[in-house]
Amino acid sequence: MSVSARAVGVALLACAFAAACDDAPEPKKTTQGAAPTAPATKEAQLPGNMVAAVSAGKSASIIGLHFALEDVPSVGKPLPVAIAIVPHRQFTSVRALFEAPEAIALATGKQFEPKTNVKADTVLPHKIILQPIQEGVFLVTAAVETEGDDGTVTRIYSIPVIVHPAAAPKPPATAPAANPDDGPPAG
Repeated sequence: MSVSARAVGVALLACAFAAACDDAPEPKKTTQGAAPTAPATKEAQLPGNMVAAVSAGKSASIIGLHFALEDVPSVGKPLPVAIAIVPHRQFTSVRALFEAPEAIALATGKQFEPKTNVKADTVLPHKIILQPIQEGVFLVTAAVETEGDDGTVTRIYSIPVIVHPAAAPKPPATAPAANPDDGPPAG
């Protein structure tokens, strides 16, 4: 991948992240003199290495999708990705479908089977394994379908993955060769 193509990919990825900034839930207003309190949600129990996926629209305040890459994305090396779906209100059903481009094939975890009677702020864990085939910047797409008071709604999220070239094999360790100028071994 050329330097200019990589720069364009990184710029597009930065724009996608900037667009997602509007998806944060609005802060709760406090009455004057009252100390603000942190919401008591299970979302706070997500592992610290998880980040929010980029949502298409303002759906993160309704249901969030978080992920953590469990290794450095490299060509030819399986990449486990921990997923956490966090609904912020009660749903009758939540399910998801994950898709990846051919360049980082989705080896396992394509479907998150439906969970029923999902309570608000429940962490729903899932795992996918990607198989990067070429280097570059790619997006894994998650379509999260919910059934609730507002009917059946599908929300789209993107998980950016920057795949690095395959690591060069390390040369085998060998014993240093004897220098002929050193003469015969002492003995």
